[in-house]
Amino acid sequence: MKLQHLLLLLCMPVFYINAQNKPLLYDFTAIPQSLLLNPAAGVDNRWYAGVPLLSGVQAGAGSSGFSVYDLFADDEVSFNDKVGKLVRRMSPGDVVSTSQQAELFNIGFKGDWTGRDYYSFGMYQETDAFVYWPGDLAVLAYDGNKGHIGEKFDLGHLDVTAEMLTVLHFGWRRKVSDRLKVGVRAKWYSGMVNIHASGNSGYFVTEYDPVNFYVHRILADVALRTSGYQSLEDIPRDGNEGKEVWKELRSRMLFSGNFGLGMDLGLTYHPAKQWTVTASLLDFGFVRHTEDVKNYTLKGSYDLEGVELFLNPAEGENPEEYWEDLKDKIEDQLPYEKNARKYTTRRAYKMYGAVNYAFGIRRNKKRYYLTDYENYINNVGAQLFVVNRPKGPLASITAFYSRKLTGFLETKVTYTADRYSQTNIGGGLAARMGNVQFYLLADDIPGLLNLAKANYGAVQFGFNYIFPHSGGPF
Repeated sequence: MKLQHLLLLLCMPVFYINAQNKPLLYDFTAIPQSLLLNPAAGVDNRWYAGVPLLSGVQAGAGSSGFSVYDLFADDEVSFNDKVGKLVRRMSPGDVVSTSQQAELFNIGFKGDWTGRDYYSFGMYQETDAFVYWPGDLAVLAYDGNKGHIGEKFDLGHLDVTAEMLTVLHFGWRRKVSDRLKVGVRAKWYSGMVNIHASGNSGYFVTEYDPVNFYVHRILADVALRTSGYQSLEDIPRDGNEGKEVWKELRSRMLFSGNFGLGMDLGLTYHPAKQWTVTASLLDFGFVRHTEDVKNYTLKGSYDLEGVELFLNPAEGENPEEYWEDLKDKIEDQLPYEKNARKYTTRRAYKMYGAVNYAFGIRRNKKRYYLTDYENYINNVGAQLFVVNRPKGPLASITAFYSRKLTGFLETKVTYTADRYSQTNIGGGLAARMGNVQFYLLADDIPGLLNLAKANYGAVQFGFNYIFPHSGGPF
């Protein structure tokens, strides 16, 4: 796959917006994976283990102000015109994002029967791509510069961050008091593939010139950094490249050479018996890229005036020499460079916060020896999510209601609003048969029922083996 093809793919608006937000899973403590969103979450069991590759699975798709129906509707408007309308409608503030995650293994257990300490550890694979819509560059690519004389095309609209990595983690939760739990999770990152182009600047403009008719001016300070990509590009295209790419990526899961460190912090606080406040900071860390690095830079300025297309050989004008001389002048003043310099990227850290009110008592007679002999079966509240991105944070707010229907079935319903969607209604359940738990969470259920017109949709699911409390100290 050529680099330009990959960038084009990343720029197509067909992905899950704000994909790293998981409002259904956050504080859904019946599901052990909620510890990955808050290391101090109130998960309560003796121990659990996720089924490898079948727990913590998440996939989603969506777009900002655009749906598949907008391009393929049978409305007698040509596909070309629909694309042109889309290019002009979207702005550099629109974003395209996708996120995927799958657990390789995940285990947690209590340190002793009192539950003062809870430990969890595991490994998961994650993909995160985030692209600001390349406004001016998309218009230039679609229209050309003929109808935009005197308009500056902003090169800073090229803003892409994409990564695939594996995360090895270990978490610890401490019950400080009956009201407060705190948690921390240490993370080891192994970067598999990284593409980073952010903080670019410059412009391209075409202006009238009284002497030469047109002058094309470019001022650029643009960089695209990659790691783990060049070796994939070098794989022969012989029909087996898919297997070879997968084999290469698997070899990087722990020993890619591009390593980093990170941490999660969290707390759960009960200011009153029926009230709970939770908060967490996730992926505060970095990755250092040192292996399989290839960077592309363009820095400088150049004015192209009066290109002479028709030369006169009779007067000693050599076309080959002319174009070679022009090429040398451009490269001298606007050098395009490839290098293998090491670089560091920061992870896109996330923050969650929630307020929860519990009501409706169900007596738990079997756990008479513990202080929590009363079990509230209803929870209602609000959640806030913020993710840090290159041009500033993106936020969303969620209202939720959850209920324990039986001792083995719990549900949660959410309504989430952000800058991209105000109709995101989600729902999920966690069901247990014996010691086996299955959970299924779906965001924007109305959109999932009509994918062609949907701007957004996401699904999470998983299987866990849970060893609950047996009714007495162990």
